[in-house]
Amino acid sequence: MPVDPLRAADPAWIGGHRITGRLGAGGQGVVYLAESPSGERVAVKLLRAGSDDSALTEFHREIELALRVKAFCTAQVLEHGEFGGAPYIVSEYVDGPSLAQVIDERGVLRGTELRRLAIGMLTALSAIHQAGVVHRDLKPANVLLARDGPRVIDFGIARAEDSEATAEHIVGTPPYMAPEQFSGAPTGPASDMFAWAATVTCAATGSPPFGTGPVPATIHRILSGEPKVGELEGELRELVLQCLAKDPAVRPTATAALLRLLGHAVAPPRLLAEGRARAGGRDPGVEEDPSLREGDTIPSSARGMGEVMRGRRGIVTGLAAVVLALASGAGIHMAVGDRPDGGASGGGTAERGTAAPPAQRRTGGTMAAESTTSVRIPGTEITLRENPADSWRVTSYEDNREVTSSGPPFVRARDGDAFEKFEGRNDLVVSPGGSFFVVSPHFKTDFFDFDQIRIVDRATGGQSVVRTVRRPAQSRYPRWSPDGSRVLLTTFETVGPHQLIGRSTGFTIVDAATRSARFVAVADDNDQPYIYAWGPDGTTVVQQAPGGAVRVRNLDGSLVRTLRSVGQATWDDVAVTPLGTVVTTVCPDKSGNICLWDYVTGAKKATVPLPEGTDFAGWLGERNLLGIRSRGKDREVVMLDLQGRAVRVLAEGPATAMDQIDLTYTAR
Repeated sequence: MPVDPLRAADPAWIGGHRITGRLGAGGQGVVYLAESPSGERVAVKLLRAGSDDSALTEFHREIELALRVKAFCTAQVLEHGEFGGAPYIVSEYVDGPSLAQVIDERGVLRGTELRRLAIGMLTALSAIHQAGVVHRDLKPANVLLARDGPRVIDFGIARAEDSEATAEHIVGTPPYMAPEQFSGAPTGPASDMFAWAATVTCAATGSPPFGTGPVPATIHRILSGEPKVGELEGELRELVLQCLAKDPAVRPTATAALLRLLGHAVAPPRLLAEGRARAGGRDPGVEEDPSLREGDTIPSSARGMGEVMRGRRGIVTGLAAVVLALASGAGIHMAVGDRPDGGASGGGTAERGTAAPPAQRRTGGTMAAESTTSVRIPGTEITLRENPADSWRVTSYEDNREVTSSGPPFVRARDGDAFEKFEGRNDLVVSPGGSFFVVSPHFKTDFFDFDQIRIVDRATGGQSVVRTVRRPAQSRYPRWSPDGSRVLLTTFETVGPHQLIGRSTGFTIVDAATRSARFVAVADDNDQPYIYAWGPDGTTVVQQAPGGAVRVRNLDGSLVRTLRSVGQATWDDVAVTPLGTVVTTVCPDKSGNICLWDYVTGAKKATVPLPEGTDFAGWLGERNLLGIRSRGKDREVVMLDLQGRAVRVLAEGPATAMDQIDLTYTAR
């Protein structure tokens, strides 16, 4: 990166850092090259003296958002403070030219170099979006090509993902801006994915996909024209075109895209470290970031990402409850009397900013073709049929034999077969990877001002209490987000002296890292107690609606779309399959079969016929369903293929026990 000499008015020192040169200047301030007290080169950005209150607010927001982001292919923030009454921020110095400079001086990128660039930017966006931040100005000038891989810089106009701000004027660089950024709509992570694709296209062709020139003409091409991506080939071309879609709902999340380029179906525990290593041309096994541990948050792309979650909601009357906390988020649950509405409840789908189904959540992981071991549920005649090669196994269960639908929960040892009782009457859900579990009390009378949940660290046994909503409202049916970083609960009115569930009024999202909760009121929520669930990548939620419809909402509660006349949503509503991302319902033709509907268009993709005496209980991977099969006086949990044929028995026992024991499967 070129360094200009200092000017007479420039400071010699800022916060103990010796200023040695100028790296650039802009509307906000000046960026200096400096030497830290330890002798390392750093970049220091200083706000211009005399800046107005709005500029000061924007600068402090830039610092706050940059501090949220883990240092994966971004310039790490080292410290911040004030100098002469003006704020400054010190960050890692990235010794390398910008992508814009390289394109101008050397020409376009090809082959491995281009692929490393694409992976490096996706790794950065995954970390940025994981922190709840939207960059909003990704472009070649904001990508530095360091020796160890590309770095995304400049959070000057970034916003928190949950910000209510909208585009009252154009903010960003038009050739790299998504269509929704010109309409005044809130900007979400999907807009960054459009900018990523435009930047990759420019790197490969020398020009952004909709060209440059007068701003009105550029905007018109972005809104109505077709992109030009030159000689991009293979998976990278397909991914770029998907990210350039006009509809944000079609674009994958950063993690979904990163998984595809890295060749993973399910995210490894150190996905970002691998992305950074690949971006720098290194063996992924060489570098591991010690700040990432198994079970840590990975950006929300959800489905195949290593998230595991489960919420409780009944699905099939009279059958054993089976919760499938699949590798990335949504779970399924079948239980007698568990549904507040007495029928199959609507489930969830989630997407970035405006709902986009990435081909993930359940695409990864496998179940063996047959069982090799047996585990007995203590004190029952229920046997779990397992295989060490299975990607999912029973991690907890609720025993309702003495108290209908509200018995005590039992948690399985992380590395064994023993089950331990967790005292109290609670809904208990293990997180993806098994590092934590969330506990939501069945009975709310013990709490006064606030309803609350507990998050338990399984390694230390430490428990954290998180207030969710102010009473008399109540929050129920916890479900982990696809990446295991958040918990979604449905919020209800409380009716009568017995604390019964009334209609749903919105949802509550709990951040597992900060132990904080945010209630999202939905003004046009249904008049029934329909339950919310995550979508495929944890950036939207879905819910059953009257008349056999399913609604998809953003995390601010705004409506994305309604899929009409699709039938009764199941507990495991959204799945990523060989047919694409689908909404799963009990078919509206009253056949009892399962219908699969395109998640975006609502078009019918397939019907899965269920064998006689078998009820649907959710998805197990991308090609298998979970079912409950009646065999005389016995019940079986079975794995089905997409033709409805039983492949393998996963659990079995007398109907009297199976109907009262709720099993929860979680991805390992």
